Amino acid sequence: MAPPVRIASTVAATAIAVSVLVYYRFQSRRRVLSRHAQDLSVLRQKLPHDLSEWRAPGDTPECEAIWASLDPVLQDHGLEQWTHYDDQVLVSPQISYPLASGFAYALPNRGVDNGGGPGTARQLTWFQYINPVLRMARTKDGHDVAIRVIIVNNDGHEQLKILKKVAAGPSSLLSNNHTLPMLRVFEYEDITFGIFPRTAGCMYEAYGYWPKNSVGDVLDMILQALEGLAFLHDVGIAHRDADKSNFLVQWHPESLRTMSVTISRPRVYLIDFEVAVEFPSELPMEARVSVGPPSGGSINIADGWGRPVPPEVDSGMPYSPFKLDVWQLGYSFITFRSTVPAIDEVLAELVLGDPVARPGASEALCKLSKVVHSLPPEVLLVEPVKVNIEPEEHSTERHDS
Repeated sequence: MAPPVRIASTVAATAIAVSVLVYYRFQSRRRVLSRHAQDLSVLRQKLPHDLSEWRAPGDTPECEAIWASLDPVLQDHGLEQWTHYDDQVLVSPQISYPLASGFAYALPNRGVDNGGGPGTARQLTWFQYINPVLRMARTKDGHDVAIRVIIVNNDGHEQLKILKKVAAGPSSLLSNNHTLPMLRVFEYEDITFGIFPRTAGCMYEAYGYWPKNSVGDVLDMILQALEGLAFLHDVGIAHRDADKSNFLVQWHPESLRTMSVTISRPRVYLIDFEVAVEFPSELPMEARVSVGPPSGGSINIADGWGRPVPPEVDSGMPYSPFKLDVWQLGYSFITFRSTVPAIDEVLAELVLGDPVARPGASEALCKLSKVVHSLPPEVLLVEPVKVNIEPEEHSTERHDS
């Protein structure tokens, strides 16, 4: 048996050796982290200095270089970017299926793969973006999310304030709030990113495109959109970009494929609060007005708003942005006909040129739901009619979903 003094000396020497090893590993780790931080600090100087500059490149190698350079930042937050494929198309990592999240579904009659066609689960492994401030990513636990640049330098602070009010916190749990939830935010230097769940479809495709949606399917989406706007208006928020391209859906019901009224209805979500405005609760309703086309964030009015607007917006006089929301939603469905005169009459009221005669979101919701719910569901199991009305303004529409 070794003498106690020798044992103690050995233990002490081992402890010292371990301490030295831990110390040098710690210092090495500190140097790595320091270099990482320095690299990220240098990176910020190469990134756009405001939101409009971020949007400017469009789908170009310059835009892809911006997002590729952000890989270390996103990886620090547990996000793996989707791969840029071609022509604004992104594909998921290894083109593999995500975990079910409750926000995106495929239809049984479309199938899981089926060549990756529209409405299939395979389609959920690719995404076509339009707005360069948006990207798709997969979390470490396998969920697909959308990354949205919300703040760059001095741009976007109002948007984040509104999103924190309606897309997060207790109000996001209300059933009549159709704002797409904001799962979390994180910052890098003076840039703030928002993380949102990935959905499966967009109301822009609701009729006249690949989905075989019935009149009833489309009307259900419009009713939910009106409900979402009514909620925002009740809390003093005007969206000001309430085009159907900014409303997403969990899936397209396609009742015409089965010729049966669907049991489940997809939930509609509202996105893109870049030009939204919030009014103080104490401000009288008559004082809650806007002047001129909506602007803010990456929207450069000097280059043109790019959306159709009602007469009051071009008048140069103060107008209600809440009535603007109703007109925008109605106008984005101007080519839709339900084949039911009473329903089409209500939809026509949404785009009345006189904002006083035009209903508010709550009134429109009440009138439209009263007519729709007075009819047997089978009456609406018919194909929508798309009329040939294509104003020139449509060619410049923004589709940011």
